[in-house]
Amino acid sequence: MQLKKHTLKVEKTAHYGTYGQLSDQTSYFWFVLHGSHMLCEQMLYKFENFDPSTHFVVAPEGLSRFYLKGFSGDVVATWMTKQDRLTEIEDFSTYLHSLYSSYLEKLPKNCKKIVFGFSQGGTSAFRWLHRKKTDLDVLLAYSTWIPEDIDFTKSHTSFDRIKLLYTIGNQDMYLSNGKKELLFDIIQRNGFEVALEFYEGIHKVKKSQLKFLFKKYIQE
Repeated sequence: MQLKKHTLKVEKTAHYGTYGQLSDQTSYFWFVLHGSHMLCEQMLYKFENFDPSTHFVVAPEGLSRFYLKGFSGDVVATWMTKQDRLTEIEDFSTYLHSLYSSYLEKLPKNCKKIVFGFSQGGTSAFRWLHRKKTDLDVLLAYSTWIPEDIDFTKSHTSFDRIKLLYTIGNQDMYLSNGKKELLFDIIQRNGFEVALEFYEGIHKVKKSQLKFLFKKYIQE
């Protein structure tokens, strides 16, 4: 029996959340990508101590939803899996670029644009920015992996024009010392100039660390 698999482009409804009010007073536009097994609102909660009159946050949600435990219970999302990964990368890159671009013309002239990706969301951000020419000021990579299969010197987005921040907990269970060495090799190989900050904690976004990074590297 001869079996063939095919693909078909279809429309799909994507979901995203926001925090704050976009206005002439908005000074910081955040585009935040959640990690695997999360929902977009879990990232928005991290900004509850940020002034909603000056910070506007958009949190897209991964296109693939599933039950966290078997066939019932909490529903979570992911950006991609290893199955047909190249198609999924292209799909979420197109989705993220479309959503992000839809807000650019609405931003005040001097508004600072920050892309913030946690865990799988950070890896997805690197892949999206590699594939699509995107205008941003800061890329905050939080406890994430930088794809080793990409030559970022050939990216559509110019990474040497972006302030690149990387932060990781010293007890992160997904990034052992050996993986950290490989990660630093990827950073060096691509010529990234990175502001690196370690913090006391595990694989989790800490509100205090996010606030610290904002005040040290982003706040005007």
